[in-house]
Amino acid sequence: MIELSIVTAARNECGNVEGFLRGALAAVAELGVTAEIVFIDDGSKDGTAAAVEDFIRQHGAGSIRLLRHRQPSGLSAALSTGFAQARGRLVCLVPADLESLPQDDIPLLYRALDARTDVVCGRRLRRGDGKDLSSRVYGFGNRLLFGVRVHDGNWIKLIRREKLEGLSIYPDWHRFLMAMLVRRGCQVKEVETLWHRRQSGKSKYGLARIPAGIAGALAVKTFLSFRDRALLFFLWVALWLGLGAIILAIAAIWAGRRTAIWVPGWVLCGAMLSAGAVALALGLVLEFRRWERGPPRPVPLLDPDSAAP
Repeated sequence: MIELSIVTAARNECGNVEGFLRGALAAVAELGVTAEIVFIDDGSKDGTAAAVEDFIRQHGAGSIRLLRHRQPSGLSAALSTGFAQARGRLVCLVPADLESLPQDDIPLLYRALDARTDVVCGRRLRRGDGKDLSSRVYGFGNRLLFGVRVHDGNWIKLIRREKLEGLSIYPDWHRFLMAMLVRRGCQVKEVETLWHRRQSGKSKYGLARIPAGIAGALAVKTFLSFRDRALLFFLWVALWLGLGAIILAIAAIWAGRRTAIWVPGWVLCGAMLSAGAVALALGLVLEFRRWERGPPRPVPLLDPDSAAP
């Protein structure tokens, strides 16, 4: 039985590979537990995968497993791959960019876990990357939409593996992993970790992720609220459109046939009723499709044999 699976993902982080792997192995040695390191190379072009292979050869580190995506697929896909391949009782997520030091944070997360806790989250302190505001906005949105009370949206986490079974992470949903876990009834604890300035590579996050984050939040909220009730969602849409059509019809009748609102009002009323009927039909179609369709398929690996236990 493997106690701990350390899962990380990297794209073009060649310069940080050795430091991360050394730190992760040091954390495992300090804890004295059986562990594996699952390293997902997300379609890197700078030799990240080769750096991992060199480290494994030089140090004889059989506990390190390298999985390679054929092309860049994003952090959500990388986490899905890592969760599917992790074999430990606990799964620890730590980024490979060394803004979080694995030799410090992995033991901290592991020792914070107790019998009543399912997820331990890291809250980064002394940040100098200018992302404090975005983290506060993320925290506010998490509390408002999902009732998740964590301060930091990073992916420094320790999770009981059984809480991840059957979890579907669609593109750009990694930001809302905590919302999905809390919805599953997970008890969460937050611990303070230190932020470190990266020494190599370039951050993959910027202003371009804001629209994706907003769209992802709305999608996750809809999914969590209606994932087993697709028809209910579209039924609500049809009801609101029907209510709007009724209000328009009453306004047109009240205004009278000779007013300018008569013809446009009835045309818009008919359009809203038609849209409501389409929404209801779409809900029925999606309900049937949901029964036929399973969770998202795993992202194909460059070398499928590398994922074998």
